[in-house]
Amino acid sequence: MIRNKKGLVLIAAVILVIFVSIAVLGLSTFIVGWYKQIYSAEIEERCIYNAMAGINYALYQYRKDATHALTNGTFNIDGMNFTISTVASGGGGGGGGGTSPLVVNATGAYLGDNGRILQGVTIRNSSASPITINKIVVTWTGSNRMANIQLNGSTVWSGSAYSSPATVNISNTTIPANTTFPINLIQFNNPIFSANITLSFVMTAGITTTACTAWPSQGSVCIQSGAGLTIKSMGKTAGSNQYRSVQATYTIASGNVSDYDEIFQTVP
Repeated sequence: MIRNKKGLVLIAAVILVIFVSIAVLGLSTFIVGWYKQIYSAEIEERCIYNAMAGINYALYQYRKDATHALTNGTFNIDGMNFTISTVASGGGGGGGGGTSPLVVNATGAYLGDNGRILQGVTIRNSSASPITINKIVVTWTGSNRMANIQLNGSTVWSGSAYSSPATVNISNTTIPANTTFPINLIQFNNPIFSANITLSFVMTAGITTTACTAWPSQGSVCIQSGAGLTIKSMGKTAGSNQYRSVQATYTIASGNVSDYDEIFQTVP
């Protein structure tokens, strides 16, 4: 009888050990899985913060100096790893599918040929995508006839425009990304010392930028409104393949950010 009881106790002990082992294994598996979930959530949170940091970095670079190239690429700053891709938005451009930020710089404008030619004005495509200009709208005060426009060393229009404003076709002139074109001259038949001259540009899809003063010479550059930037940023962390991406639209005219949303795609 005692032997039988000892046998039962042994069997019970073995069963108890097996049960405890299974319970410990299950608990360990649960703890490991729970820890992995917490770690994964922490990585995802870091990724989204890094992506947001990329948006802010791109906006800082643009607001710092809109006349220069926007900085795209992969960066690691203070432990934040993000990839930025900035493209044109707002409709009406070429190549990138939108009106790129067109910067008119008339700070160096001057009059040549005894006051009949406006020179020293430049236009810059400061986005990462090419844009195509279909027409230039020139307004001026006073009785004068516009006869010639040269852009980037080539005559893009010649003729006789007697009344202001004059919308002239320049045969779809494309400005590559991050490129400045000089407006070599805008020629009139009489001196324009006392005239006020503004320029606006019509993109291939029909979007017209707001007028920008070209003469008298401005004290600063003129960033054309009606344009915007779509900024995409992908955040990652070291040692992980996880990522999260954010997209924001920056309207140049107002200086405001809109449509700030997470997107579920990688950023080149």
